[in-house]
Amino acid sequence: MNFQARTLGKISTVCTLALILSTMLVAKPRASMPDKMTPEEVVAKHLESIGTAEARAKIKSHIILGTAVATVRIAGAGSSGGGSVLASQGTRSLISISYNNQEYPFERVGFDGKTVTVGDVRPGLHSVLGNFFMHHEMPLKEGLLAGTLSTSWPLLDMSARSAKLKYAGTKTLGGRKVHVLEYEPENSTGLKTTLYFDAETFRHVHTEYEQRIAQQMENSPDIIQQQGDAITKLTEDFSDFKAEGGLTLPHTYKLQLSIESLHYRTLQDWVFTLATFNFNHQIDDSQFNVRTTGGKS
Repeated sequence: MNFQARTLGKISTVCTLALILSTMLVAKPRASMPDKMTPEEVVAKHLESIGTAEARAKIKSHIILGTAVATVRIAGAGSSGGGSVLASQGTRSLISISYNNQEYPFERVGFDGKTVTVGDVRPGLHSVLGNFFMHHEMPLKEGLLAGTLSTSWPLLDMSARSAKLKYAGTKTLGGRKVHVLEYEPENSTGLKTTLYFDAETFRHVHTEYEQRIAQQMENSPDIIQQQGDAITKLTEDFSDFKAEGGLTLPHTYKLQLSIESLHYRTLQDWVFTLATFNFNHQIDDSQFNVRTTGGKS
C-alpha cells in the first residue's frame, strides 16, 4: 500500500507540474508588431519589404510591361483591354495604356520632373481619369502614383521631399490588419492622401486620394439647401508580390476612380497585370511628356 501511495503521489506531482507548465505556455503572449508606431518605423520596415538598401540603390529606372483592362461600372457599362507601360526614372514617371477602341483609344499621363501632361483621347477631350489628373497633379508630382512600381515613390527618400507623414493607427482592410500613414504634401490640390501597409509584411498595399467639397442646390432664388459633399476618390491597390531584379514588387495593380455629386456620378477601374520588368535602361526625359511623345517608351 505504501508503494502504491508513493507511486500515486509521484504521478500526481508530475501531472500538477505538467498542468502548470501547459498553463504558462498557453498564457504566454505571442510576439506581434505593436499597434502604435512612428512614421519612421513604418517607412523603415516598408523599405526592407522592397529589398535591401543595396538592391534598392542599384535600380535607377523601371520599364514595366503588361496588360490593362478598363471597366466602366456606373454612368455607362463595358470594358476595354490593351497593352500597358509603366515607366519611371528618378522623379519622372508615366503610365500609358493602348486600347483597340476608337471611342477610348488610350490612357496617357506623365510627369517629366517639371510638368504633368495628359494625352487627349480625342482633340481637346480627356478621359475621366485624364481629367482627374488635369485637376489633381499632386499624385504624379509627389511620385505617389503607382507606388513601389515607380522609382519616384517618395518613401524611397523622404529627405528629398517637403511632405510630412503622420501615423494614423491600424485598420482592417480586406480582412487584414494594416498600418496607416497620412501623407501631407505642401500642395495637396485638395486631396487627402492616405497610405496603407500590411501589418505583417509592411508592403504598401493601398492608397486613397479623396476630395470632399460642400455642395448646394438652389430650391428657389431666395433659398439654398445644403446637399452634403461632392466626393471624388481615387484608390490604388497592389497585390501579387513577387521578386524582380532583387526587389519585391506587385504584379497586379488596380486604379479605381469614383465621383459622386448632385449632377454627376461615375465609377471606373483599371486593372493592370504586369509581366515584364526591365531595370536600368536609360530613358530620354522627353519620353515622359505624353503630349509630345504619345507616352511610348
